[in-house]
Amino acid sequence: MSEAGADVHEIEYTHQTEEGFLAAFLKFLDQISDKKSFDPRSTIILSLGLICVFVLYPVQTVCWTAGAMALIGLLLLASGLFSNYPIITSQEGITWSPLHALSLNGRFTRKWSEIKAIEFTYGRQISNTPDSICIAYKDGCDVQLRLAGFTKKNLELLLLMIRNRCPNARWLPEDERVRMNVALSATPTSQISFTGLWLDEIGSRLGSTAFVPLDPGTELQDGRIKVVGQIALGGLSAIYLAQTKDKKTCVLKESVVPFSSEDAARKVALDLFKREAQLLARIDHPRIARIYDFFIEDDHHFLLMEFLEGRNLRQYVQEHGPQKETVSIIWAKQIADILTYLHEMEPPILHRDLTPDNLIVEEDGAISLIDFGAANQFLSTATGTIIGKTSYMSLEQFRGKSSPPCDIYSYGCTLQFLLLGIDPEPFSYSATATGRNDWKTLQELIRECKNEDPKARPTARMIAERLEVIMRERAPKAAEA
Repeated sequence: MSEAGADVHEIEYTHQTEEGFLAAFLKFLDQISDKKSFDPRSTIILSLGLICVFVLYPVQTVCWTAGAMALIGLLLLASGLFSNYPIITSQEGITWSPLHALSLNGRFTRKWSEIKAIEFTYGRQISNTPDSICIAYKDGCDVQLRLAGFTKKNLELLLLMIRNRCPNARWLPEDERVRMNVALSATPTSQISFTGLWLDEIGSRLGSTAFVPLDPGTELQDGRIKVVGQIALGGLSAIYLAQTKDKKTCVLKESVVPFSSEDAARKVALDLFKREAQLLARIDHPRIARIYDFFIEDDHHFLLMEFLEGRNLRQYVQEHGPQKETVSIIWAKQIADILTYLHEMEPPILHRDLTPDNLIVEEDGAISLIDFGAANQFLSTATGTIIGKTSYMSLEQFRGKSSPPCDIYSYGCTLQFLLLGIDPEPFSYSATATGRNDWKTLQELIRECKNEDPKARPTARMIAERLEVIMRERAPKAAEA
């Protein structure tokens, strides 16, 4: 693994009409018109003074006026020329557009260490639904940027760079949900989601053996893959936002087996990693995140995955509350179709980690599946420690016996969370709720999926066909309503 020397990124940003060289001038006029800072009598005195100057020095006044108009014209021209000037980031800092020269006192190349705070605002008021961002520096200067000037991915990239390079900078509002959801967090406590990455916070399910994560700019595979920034970190694993040589945004998952593990376990884990990665690379489904590549470098194991945008089901439910059965049935059918595809491959592919965190609601409202449990299985085999969320894990999977019915159990638990908004009790086989009477159709299905006997659980195809019938039966009623 080699460190990229320059680590330069050009982040496209379209400046709005209220930004640029004229911002300071408009701010000055605003201050002049402020009643608190300018007495009305001063306006009369200023006007009389200007008239006297014009009478005494008519030629000079005309020249000065023409010069001022020419200057304003040049500023407008410059604003147009630099309206699409990119934000350039490097290991040292950020180079802003020359349009920000006035607000930055002429120093539009700044070090990361100079950033004091990042503030999300709505107009002039702090809000939970921001439309702009202010990068404040320690010397009192700042840069105002409208979120509409960014594409989603470019905003994510900028905020990810700031988060990694400026760990001591303040985020305002200090509500973590605003920062994480606008910025690209992996945390599940979502309130808003300007972009909302689907990435799972794996730190809670990994051991205490730490490893040093990759730095932004690190290159892998002889420069074919560059790490943009770290998104999540656990004891034995990490997730990064990465870019390929052709500037394609991807997700990179890293796992490492501690050298304290037995050689036999390490070898079994390595064989498992290769076999699982080869199987996952065969997947070609529009609603499953693709595995582009897998490789081992310096005893670190990597999966290069497709980057998908959206909110995971945990975030969605925490924002909107438990879902109505009508919506849940549609999503349940989509998830069942995905599991049917996986389980009917030859050989069958098991997900092993089907949870609300690994299912995302994409922008079209449909459900997609991401982040297979291959890394969990790999680390569990190597360390002898079960890795996964026990609230969504069947008892037989916990005991090390994975099979398609294990995914069905997790599926039932996920539907239960979708309807109730809380994680199920670990290794429970019931599907009860307090104060919820509108989910009887799915309640019976959840009971069957969580049957204590794995052989008694329905297959993914059986579930999909059953839900298809229910949806057809309900369609005429919905049309009449």
